[in-house]
Amino acid sequence: MADAIVIGGGVMGLAAARDLARRGHAVTLLERGQPGRAASWASAGIIGATSRAESDPSFSLRRVSNALWPAFADAVQAESGLDPEYRQMGCLHVASTETELGELRRAAQHAADGPTPVQLLDAKGLHALEPALGPRLLGGLLVPGGNVENRRLCRALEIAARRAGVRIEAGVEVQSITTDGHRVTGVLAANRSLHGDLVVLAAGAWSATIRNVRPVAPVAPQRGQIFALDQSRVGIAHVLLTPGDPYFVPRCDGRLVIGATREEAGWDPSLTAGGVAWLLNRAMEVVPALKDCPIAEMWTGFRPASVDGLPLIGRGELDGLYFLTGHGPSGIAPLPGSVALLMALIAGEDPPLAPAPFDPLRFRTA
Repeated sequence: MADAIVIGGGVMGLAAARDLARRGHAVTLLERGQPGRAASWASAGIIGATSRAESDPSFSLRRVSNALWPAFADAVQAESGLDPEYRQMGCLHVASTETELGELRRAAQHAADGPTPVQLLDAKGLHALEPALGPRLLGGLLVPGGNVENRRLCRALEIAARRAGVRIEAGVEVQSITTDGHRVTGVLAANRSLHGDLVVLAAGAWSATIRNVRPVAPVAPQRGQIFALDQSRVGIAHVLLTPGDPYFVPRCDGRLVIGATREEAGWDPSLTAGGVAWLLNRAMEVVPALKDCPIAEMWTGFRPASVDGLPLIGRGELDGLYFLTGHGPSGIAPLPGSVALLMALIAGEDPPLAPAPFDPLRFRTA
C-alpha cells in the first residue's frame, strides 16, 4: 500500500485518514492547528434535515450519508470509547408566512412519492409538538434527521484515527505539494519534505492556500457566527430550521445551539454586534421563551465554501492527488458518504453514488 498524507485535521481529514489506515496504508495527517478545532469544531452537526428535490446534485450525497450515519457513529464510538451523541430526534422546518407554508406543502407533496417519510403540520400540530414555539408560526414539516455533537465527534475521530495507526502531527502548516513529473511525491511542510505516494487535500477553507495543487481548489472562507443558550427551562426537543436561518439544535447537555450567519468576511473571526443581534432577535421571534435563557457560549467558524456550492471529492490532475474539501454550509451531514465516495475512487471500486457532480477536475483550466 502507498504511503498516504492527509492535509487537514477536520472531520473530513480525520475520517479519511482513519479509513485509509484501516485499508492498510501508512498514513500521516498534518494539521495546521489542532485536530478538529476549526470549522468542524464550530459546526452545529445537523444531519439529514434536507427537503431538497432529488434533482439537486447534493441530494444523492446526503441520501447515502444519511443511510451510513448510524453504523458510522457506532463504529467511531466503538473504536474510540467516546459517544459522539448521534441522535435522531427529527427535524422541523417551520413557516411564519403563507409563502413559506406553501413551500413546505410542495416539499411534502414531492416527498410523498419518495422513500422518506415526512409529516406536514398545521399550526395546532406544530405547537403540540413544540409548545415553546411562537404563536406567529403557521405550520411545519417534520422530516427524519437529528444531529451529532460535533466536538465530541472531532475528539472521537481523532482517537479512532490514532488507534488505527494514523500518525497525527499538529501545528504543521503545509506549504506545497511536491511532484516528480505528473505524480505527487509528498508535501513540503514546516521547511521539511514528507514523502507520500498518495496525498488527500482536506484542508477546508485553507485548501486554496497550498501551492502546486492542480486544479487550484476554488474554496474560500465563509464566516459563520453562532452561539449556544442554556435551554434547560425551555426544552426544545427537535432540530428547528427556518428559511434562511437561524437553525436551533438541542444538545444532550441542555444547550441549544443557534446559528448561523453566512458572511464573506475573509479571515476575520470577529463576532459582530449586527450578526449576534440578528441571530438573537430571530431566535426570540421563533421561540419567545429564549429571552430568559443564559448565553452559554458564542463563537465563529470558517466554512469551506466552494465557488459552485458543491464539494470537491475525487482525483486531481496529478497522479496520487485527491480532494476532499469544499463542503461549505452542508457541514458534517455529508461526512460518511463523502469519505465512502473518496475511498471507492482511490481503490478503484464501484462508487456508492455518481461522482461526476463532485469531480475536482470540473475546475481544470485549459
